[in-house]
Amino acid sequence: MFQMIAGAVMLTDSVYWIVMAPFLTVVGYEMGFLTVVAHSLNLVLLLGDTALNSLDFPWFRISYFLLLTSFYVLFEWIIHAFVVTWWSYPFLDLSVEYAPLWYLIVALLHLPCYTIFLLVVKFKYHILSRWFPDSFQSLR
Repeated sequence: MFQMIAGAVMLTDSVYWIVMAPFLTVVGYEMGFLTVVAHSLNLVLLLGDTALNSLDFPWFRISYFLLLTSFYVLFEWIIHAFVVTWWSYPFLDLSVEYAPLWYLIVALLHLPCYTIFLLVVKFKYHILSRWFPDSFQSLR
């Protein structure tokens, strides 16, 4: 679960803070207090979890991350097919002209987000092995 959620947190927070926060505030999209706090704590809690656990982070687990994203997108499409409600991320709205482009961009962002988090985990192992050479035990 950790390997699946880690990439999702990186992707969600990247999209929120790089795309939504700067650009959607210009057009008057209201970002509530709870949304801002949730997207801020996401990364903090993920880094805390990463610091405290010793799970390995292999490349093949990106497939779980892709599956989670696929299920989320399908869930959103099914909900919006039967219920008229707001989109949690407005650029995913299928009625928008550039929706296919947004979906492609989000799909392509999976690789850098997963790679960045993989580097964070490798950096953690590197730092721990340097600071505690006699007591650090890696799973590898």
